[in-house]
Amino acid sequence: MKSALVLATALAALMVTFSLQNSQTVQVHFLGWYFEGALVLVLLMSFAIGVLTMYLASLPARFTRSRQLTECRRLLEASNHSLDLLRSEPPDEKPPQA
Repeated sequence: MKSALVLATALAALMVTFSLQNSQTVQVHFLGWYFEGALVLVLLMSFAIGVLTMYLASLPARFTRSRQLTECRRLLEASNHSLDLLRSEPPDEKPPQA
């Protein structure tokens, strides 16, 4: 817990330092769209768009894994139920063979 707080504080300090050192205005032109703003904001927006894109790209795989996990849990529950039934039955007593 303490190390996480130290890490978060250090990261925040780095972000503030980066922001203060990269405050110049830049122009962005993209598909007829024009934007002028601080370099740090342009970089943060680019990062956020990249994170969002990767999250959206990972959704199909997440849904597939979720369905597979649900199916595995269902099969495990059925197997445990069958095992409990088998354990509760008395063993078959066969006469010894000569």
